[in-house]
Amino acid sequence: MARGPRPDHLPGRGDALTSRERSLLAVLLALGPAVWVGISAWTGRREAFDTGAYFSLGLPLMALASAVAGYLEPARAWRWGLAPMALQPAALLVWSSHGEIGNLFPLGLAAFAVLSVPGLIAAYLGAFIGRRTAP
Repeated sequence: MARGPRPDHLPGRGDALTSRERSLLAVLLALGPAVWVGISAWTGRREAFDTGAYFSLGLPLMALASAVAGYLEPARAWRWGLAPMALQPAALLVWSSHGEIGNLFPLGLAAFAVLSVPGLIAAYLGAFIGRRTAP
């Protein structure tokens, strides 16, 4: 059954990102590890999600950034919610465990997947508001 073009996928555009999308993606990809390293350094803990600051400051900051990105670029909003979490496992390996993969690393990956949910919700909410307020 043939369907029309998806509203979030413009005909002829292909899968290329606009320069604004690339910029938003770069900022969000950098924000995740920056939050991880910053909170780890500030609290002196090896793993940022072992601190209350990660949940009271880090996650809300990343969710807010995802919401703003969703508002600015509502198409495929899921990417804005996942981007801040995408490189946090790498930050965990480099900063916290100095490149060693421990027995709990798979559990940590699952935790990052669960922790990406607030960012996903925020990105979709931002996209919803962005579509409603668009001229």
